[in-house]
Amino acid sequence: MKSPRQFELLINVGAAIAGIGVIGYIAYAALHKDVDQPCSTRYPAATRFSLHNSEGKPLSAIALQARAGLRDLGVIDNASVVRSAGGPAEDVLEVKLRQLPAGADQDAAAHNGIEFRWSPPGMKPATAACLSYSVLLPDKFAFGSGGFLPGVFGGTAGLSRDSAAGLSVSPEWERDGRPLIASTSAGRIGRISGNKSAWPTGRWVRIEQEVVLNEPGKEYGQTSLWVDGVLTLDSRSVLLRKDAGETLSGVLVAAGYHGTPPEASSLRISPFEISWR
Repeated sequence: MKSPRQFELLINVGAAIAGIGVIGYIAYAALHKDVDQPCSTRYPAATRFSLHNSEGKPLSAIALQARAGLRDLGVIDNASVVRSAGGPAEDVLEVKLRQLPAGADQDAAAHNGIEFRWSPPGMKPATAACLSYSVLLPDKFAFGSGGFLPGVFGGTAGLSRDSAAGLSVSPEWERDGRPLIASTSAGRIGRISGNKSAWPTGRWVRIEQEVVLNEPGKEYGQTSLWVDGVLTLDSRSVLLRKDAGETLSGVLVAAGYHGTPPEASSLRISPFEISWR
């Protein structure tokens, strides 16, 4: 038979073990909170790229091109603002993925969709950003040789996504439709994959992408991707810059196939929003 002192000791030991468990859980939750929660929950209010003019009407292709800035690819031919009943927004951006004629030059094949850059005022000193939007890939979408969706850019990037200058980080899809994150920095190209499921098709999908630049000389930059609120891809050891002067500048609005589209198609994107710090 145990004495009262032994019982008291057992109770104290049990309480201590329970306390350690609670502390451990709190520490684990604190360390993993940033990973589990979509980035929009942890950033300031976002800035939205409007698809309407000053009168509240949908932008025409010409007005959209003007808003895209001096340099763009495919906006006039392949982009339009359309109504979207039941979508995440009343008006969305539709991107045509045209099946190109035989003998089309390589440049035309590489830019079958659209590409332009949008830099919100005041963003350029940013070293971390959260980009969010929704995308609709048609039912039975042909993933072809892979393709790309809007992402984040920085530095002194030229127009091309593959420019040797500056940096960009964007969601993509592989040949089998699985998502990946592609990063380009000063000519270095990196890809983060590992998700087993293909991009959902036939419905709107919510995308959130977080990019955190590394400190120069240290390889611990971050890229993360949430699909419908679920963390799908995440890396905490990405070298995105070597110079402290390289910062994030805005949204790389690019959507299309890497090569010639396997068939004529289109995709839709809701107005994208970006916040930074």
